Amino acid sequence: MNENTVRLLKNASSVLIAIGKQAKRDGFAAALALYVSLTQEGKSVHICTEADVAQADGLIGVDKIERSLALGGNVLKVSFPYSDGAIDKVTYNITDDRFNLLVEPHQGQEALDSKNVRFTYTGGAVDVIVCIEAQTLESLGNIYMENPDIFDQQKVINIDRRFDNKNFGVENIVEKQYSSTSEIVYDVLSLMRSTISADAATNLYAGTAVATNNFSSFSTNAHTFETVSSLLKLGARKPAPTQNRAQSPFGMGPSAFQYNQRPPQPFAPMTPQQPMPAPIAQQTSSQLQPVQQVQPSGVVMQSPVANQPEKPNATENKTPPIDWLKPKIFK
Repeated sequence: MNENTVRLLKNASSVLIAIGKQAKRDGFAAALALYVSLTQEGKSVHICTEADVAQADGLIGVDKIERSLALGGNVLKVSFPYSDGAIDKVTYNITDDRFNLLVEPHQGQEALDSKNVRFTYTGGAVDVIVCIEAQTLESLGNIYMENPDIFDQQKVINIDRRFDNKNFGVENIVEKQYSSTSEIVYDVLSLMRSTISADAATNLYAGTAVATNNFSSFSTNAHTFETVSSLLKLGARKPAPTQNRAQSPFGMGPSAFQYNQRPPQPFAPMTPQQPMPAPIAQQTSSQLQPVQQVQPSGVVMQSPVANQPEKPNATENKTPPIDWLKPKIFK
């Protein structure tokens, strides 16, 4: 990171921010933070990408992202599907007040279908192009492929942290030791002495958080926490906690799993009025009571009682004898 990058951005009145097709949420957060900061300085800023914009949901300024390059140019471009050898020649002529562009196919090739012809405008002027999380210019997709002249004529600043970056820019800020692209953009804005608003700080915080898995990844280092501390002092807003979500608003949350927890059971402390249960004294084998064994259904076993005479059955005593009530004389 050098002073030339700062000078280019400071002196530019119009800036194009182009995000790579494979960019992640961290790249979107860094690009949008740069967009917010440069716009607040009065610069004309365009931001575009062919990446999945859904990754930027919740970031400030996401509605400003364009899907194609539109710099207000006045060059009409006519495009249509083409395969090698399909076109024989392209000519033009002028009849009265009409300009006619003639596209003649090769012999044996099908005529051009007018439904597939697209008319767009290209051109326009920007002072600086900032590419974020783009390995090469080609990784920008049609943003570069359909407008190569703009990228060739303008000064390109390349911001990335991946090891496979090809250093294609006039200025290359490829900081592989950083844990997030948002940290790089924060350092660029700090060197520019730009006023980092709370909105820009919030985006940078979000990008750093998701890139480091909420500051728990191996790449998290002292610089990460220093940056986050500064962002919080600048007014960065952390995401509000949500329930029943496997992921936090900024990517992976603390846990990707849901747990079914038992509801808490009421605890009733024992009061002094409740007697404590008496300890059970240890019994010897001679004191143990016999345990009745469970027998198969229909059979009831009883333990025999030894040395006990059988009691007469009360049902055997029938009516008493006739002389039962008469006085008896025993000799």
